[in-house]
Amino acid sequence: MTVPSNRACVWVGKRKIEVQQKPVAPVGDGDVLVEIITTGICGSDCHTYESDQVSRQLVMGHESSGLIKEVGKDVKDRFVGQRVAVEPGLTCMACEFCLKGNPNICVDLKYCGMDPTDGTLCQYFTCRSSMAVPIPENVSWEEAGSIQPLAVAVHLARRASLTAHKSLAIFGCGPLGLLVLAVARAYGVRRVCMFDIEKSRADFAVSYGADAGHVPPKLEKGKDSLEHAQEYADKMIKELDAGHGFDVTVEASGAAICAQMAVCFLKAGGTCIQAGLGKPLASVPLFLITAKELNLKGTVRFTPGCFEDAIDLLARKKVDLKPLITSTYPLTKSAEAFEAQLARKDIKIIIKNQE
Repeated sequence: MTVPSNRACVWVGKRKIEVQQKPVAPVGDGDVLVEIITTGICGSDCHTYESDQVSRQLVMGHESSGLIKEVGKDVKDRFVGQRVAVEPGLTCMACEFCLKGNPNICVDLKYCGMDPTDGTLCQYFTCRSSMAVPIPENVSWEEAGSIQPLAVAVHLARRASLTAHKSLAIFGCGPLGLLVLAVARAYGVRRVCMFDIEKSRADFAVSYGADAGHVPPKLEKGKDSLEHAQEYADKMIKELDAGHGFDVTVEASGAAICAQMAVCFLKAGGTCIQAGLGKPLASVPLFLITAKELNLKGTVRFTPGCFEDAIDLLARKKVDLKPLITSTYPLTKSAEAFEAQLARKDIKIIIKNQE
């Protein structure tokens, strides 16, 4: 198939992107060609956008959905016209981690929109047929542009073993924290309390289903950060009538002080999930981890089945993404969309790739 145009959002320098015409990769025997309809942008996209260390002019984006326009001759389980979400991870499927079912930590992982691999913020994208996950008609294109981050939240919920009757505290009311909230509610988690430095975001979390939204106090100059975190944890556990603490905490902001709070808020035997991308080195209270026999886990991307679970939650209306989508932009105005993302005035921004 010859495409009429393939406009793409391309990084060309620090905080500088251009819309360029790009060639479309040939469709191999096991591939499909997807006409990309929508793409969400997120914080990790902005890490690339703000960087001056990208190795080449790179097509941005990794949260995309669209319509299959062509299938390779060996593809039997996909068809032209099918609505799909694109899984953006290119894994080797041969290393020990892939073979154990953890391709998210593949030793040779390449990821759409992550240097040096071109992303999906373009009009047409060729990928393996297995990377094109079917989505039903009752999932809107705007929601479909957020399936990838919802799949990330589903994987996080698996890592945390989120189930009914558990209590959960989330630090960071950005898109990831809110998506974890949505998944937790879908899974029947008994209580979810959320924390953010911006009151507007904490208030939004309550409107979206959290039991409480709070703004932690700033660390006083000269005060020990762990002492500050423990005092706040003790105060809030009592104020929230949370017994001996929370079953699960999620650090979704990347702030070092929140990582300490996430540990301090846990009851004995509880689990802390570190999801935020912060500084390479941060202090955590090892004594508490040992004394209270806590579980500290990292989480990254998604594993097999997470896309399907995310799509099912949307299709059955167990998760509603519409309140999170606060702005849409045409691909031709991608630069404005990225500046808006940096300004943090929106929760979730969706780009319409064909406009």
